[in-house]
Amino acid sequence: MTEQDIQISELETKIAFLEETVDTLNRVVADNTRQIEALKTAVRFLSDKLRECSVSNVALPSEETPPPHY
Repeated sequence: MTEQDIQISELETKIAFLEETVDTLNRVVADNTRQIEALKTAVRFLSDKLRECSVSNVALPSEETPPPHY
């Protein structure tokens, strides 16, 4: 093998590893995107439930007892 053949072989090897790395990263990004979407949905659901369940500490004017007169 010539020096040029060795360099080409090394470059082909590096490219193969880089392609594998890119494929792995693409899978990770796709998985993370799915997880983020699921978490967004869960947060929206919980936020809606919390709004439905929230109780105000302030009574309505019709429920307030009149203040005592001094």
